[in-house]
This record gives sequence, C-alpha cells and structure tokens, in this order.
Amino acid sequence: MRWLGFLALVAALIAGAPAIAQDKVMLQLGESAERVVAQDRIRAHLRVELGGNDPRALQGRVNQAMAVALDKVKAIAAVKAETQGYFVYEDKTMKRGQRWWGSQSLTLASFESAALLALVGQLQEDGLLVQGLGYELAPETRRKIERELVPEAIQRIKDTAATVARSLDLPKVEVVKVRLGETQAPPIPRFGAPAMAMAERAQIAPPVAEPGEATVTVRIEAEVTLSR
Repeated sequence: MRWLGFLALVAALIAGAPAIAQDKVMLQLGESAERVVAQDRIRAHLRVELGGNDPRALQGRVNQAMAVALDKVKAIAAVKAETQGYFVYEDKTMKRGQRWWGSQSLTLASFESAALLALVGQLQEDGLLVQGLGYELAPETRRKIERELVPEAIQRIKDTAATVARSLDLPKVEVVKVRLGETQAPPIPRFGAPAMAMAERAQIAPPVAEPGEATVTVRIEAEVTLSR
C-alpha cells in the first residue's frame, strides 16, 4: 500500500497518460511507523469459588474471602484491584457434592511485577484460584509511543512524495490533507476456567512471569499535490 500511489503514477507514465504531463498531480499516500517495546504492566485474574448447601451462608463465605483478599491488596499501594463477576448458582446435578456454588473474580494490575507476584502467591495460599497471569503494554504507554510515531510516519509520506516529485519533475510538494489511521490496542485477555472449589490451604511457591514485547503501530494517510 505504501507504494500504491507511486506505482499508479509510473504505470500512467508508461502508458503516456495525459495527467502526467499536467503541471499538477494529486497523490494518495499511506505510510506506517512502528516500534517494538517491552511490556510494562503485569495483570492477574483470580477468583474466589466456594460450594455449600446453604446459599445464604455460602454468600457470606464468598464475601468474607473476598474482603480478606482486598484487605491484602489495599496494603500494597503499587497494586490496583478491580472486582468482577459475582455469581451464585444451584448445581442440581450434585456432581461435585455441593448443591450451591458461589464465586467472585478479582483482577490485579501493577507496574511492579515483584509486588504483584508476591501478592498473588499469598492469595493462592488463601485458596484463591488463578485464572490468568501475564504482562501487557499499559494503555498510557501505548498512547505515548503512538504520539512519538506520528512524526515518523508523516516524514515517510514526505519522503515518498519527494521521490515521486523528482521523477516527474514537479518540485513543489504540498501535503493538503492528513488522516490518522485507526490505532487499536490488542484486547485485554479474559480468562475462564471450569468451576472448582477453593484450593486447600497449603504452602506453595509464588508464581513467576517474564514480560514479552508488544508492537505499537501508527498509520498516516495523506493527500499530496505535486506541481511546478
């Protein structure tokens, strides 16, 4: 796509199109700029899940378990928490030995991986189930990089236009319209897992995780006129 306007002009020149002989030519150009950066934020998805035969008592136990978890989270300023998905339902099959099941999800995010991983290890010992754990590029970081990439993409458009202008002997280059293409961050993954009871309290090793890389891309589309 980046050379589409250039190739169209070359084809017209070869065919002897009269438009090339004119003193003014309009180009439609598109260029992209991208950067690969290290993921800078870690996110964990956990949940409380308990079973019982008394739904009222069950909800109290879920509430208490989540309250304890949130107290531990709030003690660590570097970790932000969000609760999600509170469910209580009846399992009429009784395949797992309990009539009622209740669950509530908890999402944690932090720029300090050591603090979050240690906290997740504590919550695992308390019986919370980990549904997902991984790194991501924070939205504010992505937006900052996108702003830095815009001038680079525009400069590439100018360079392409200048190349075409020299080929057509039309030295005056003017960018008359610019449009920023849509930049879309990858969706934050949501993890699910089969329902199961909270784990037995036991000393377990805390989880480990390593950051990967993310690619940030910006696309610019422009209309450029070439003239004498």
